[in-house]
Amino acid sequence: MSHTPVFGTLPPDVAYVTRPGAYAVFFNVRGELGLVRTNTGRYFLAGGGIEPGENPEVTVLREVLEETGLIAEVLRPLGIATEYFLDEINGVYYEKKGYFYHLTIVGAAPEGKIEADHHLLWMPPAQAAPLFYHDMFRWALKQVG
Repeated sequence: MSHTPVFGTLPPDVAYVTRPGAYAVFFNVRGELGLVRTNTGRYFLAGGGIEPGENPEVTVLREVLEETGLIAEVLRPLGIATEYFLDEINGVYYEKKGYFYHLTIVGAAPEGKIEADHHLLWMPPAQAAPLFYHDMFRWALKQVG
């Protein structure tokens, strides 16, 4: 985890918002990757923004629960990556700093997921990777080995 890869570029002199987040790579018993599709049609690793006072490991477990309804445990950190991108929907440039973790699923929350606009999908990693909205998600998937 000594090298932090950087994806994307920013136009010169553009203002951007820094968004730290934590994201999960996890599989089912058939070896299929768990990913989420939002109502915007974009595909992501489960995860999201780190709240004030929260550490990335706590964030990733909370976000997986909220987005998928699954209870997970961290197996190991996969690394940190940064991606610069324009969110066309909101017209905002972001510096997304992602902390990535390999997780194992240990159960399902009785109350289910909280975020109605996130839909859990399972698919082979090679099929899922090209769908990801962010290049750093493809990088993280490769880190599982």
